[in-house]
Amino acid sequence: MSVIVFAGPSLSQEKALEILPDADVRPPAKQGDLYLATLNKPQIIVLIDGFFESVPAVWHKEILHAMSIGIHVYGSSSMGALRAAELDVFGMLGSGQIYERYASGEYEDDDEVALTHGPAELNYMLVSRAMVDLRHDLTGACKEGILTPTQAETLEKQLKSLWYPERTHTQLCHLAQALLSTQHSTQGIASDKLEALRLFLKQHSQSLKELDAINLLKDIAKIDLNTLATKTVTYVLQENDAWYTLINDVVKQRPTRIEVNLPAPIEQSDYLEEAKLPAKLRALALERAQEIGIDVKPWIRPAFHKVALAWLCVSQDGQVEFEKVSQKIQALTLTTKQFDQWIEREAMLMAYADQIDIQSEHLLDESLIRTGMDITSAVS
Repeated sequence: MSVIVFAGPSLSQEKALEILPDADVRPPAKQGDLYLATLNKPQIIVLIDGFFESVPAVWHKEILHAMSIGIHVYGSSSMGALRAAELDVFGMLGSGQIYERYASGEYEDDDEVALTHGPAELNYMLVSRAMVDLRHDLTGACKEGILTPTQAETLEKQLKSLWYPERTHTQLCHLAQALLSTQHSTQGIASDKLEALRLFLKQHSQSLKELDAINLLKDIAKIDLNTLATKTVTYVLQENDAWYTLINDVVKQRPTRIEVNLPAPIEQSDYLEEAKLPAKLRALALERAQEIGIDVKPWIRPAFHKVALAWLCVSQDGQVEFEKVSQKIQALTLTTKQFDQWIEREAMLMAYADQIDIQSEHLLDESLIRTGMDITSAVS
């Protein structure tokens, strides 16, 4: 493999492979992933997406190490744009409008490119929208005459003041409705403008992160890898204890472990007492499933859909409404990591249950409990 690409929410694997069919497209990078990529000796590493808060982010030293051993490292769109702006002086190659704005100092905050999304099994389905993409939407709405520059600037400031998981097209429309209703004396004008904005966002919204990523990969596709010289740098990488610790950590082969990390202490209640037995049974089932090494990946999507259905976050045509899921996650004060861990546990239980043969007496036991509950309700 001569090109390794780290991408996820900004650019799908399918679109990346359309441009670079022979590339090794990997999930968003976390700390250690770029070092592991260097072990495959690629000529080029492209960093587009990377994790921010759920796990340690890509370390600058990994990129410096890659370049010091002759690998060209490019960055754009998201984590790649951030790291390129920080390391272009050392030879990392940045690309795209987002990189240029970070490099110029126009953008300074990490949250400009941060967003929440689903797991890989759901193709990193977007739950919120990056601030850079919302700015791009507002610019487009101005060009179409839907918003004035002053209105767009006001909405931009309001969106920027929100926590990044709360930034969505729906939230943008809510803010626009409030703004337009105060600025137009005629209600009909405000309604028409709002409807035009909704239609624009639905039909013409583009992701600047995706555009930057596509343009970068198209540029890389033009490179003749057969004649590409190895990367040369002028610095000497200092391999200190922290660096060796990172190497030791990432090369270890550790068994997969399902983590349980609840958002807050659960208060004692009658419900909690009733939940103890099912919880213990779940724990035993999870432990057994881990022991036999069940593959949970095929069950991630069904598990996610099961939760969305229970939360009433599925439309009439059976599609998951991701913004509603995001609102539920925030209401429960769950982090993205905690939610993903929960879905993984549900997937493991579903996978394990699929392998168990249920006897008739097991069904009878459950039927007796449910029938007894129905009789009690009828008598009372």
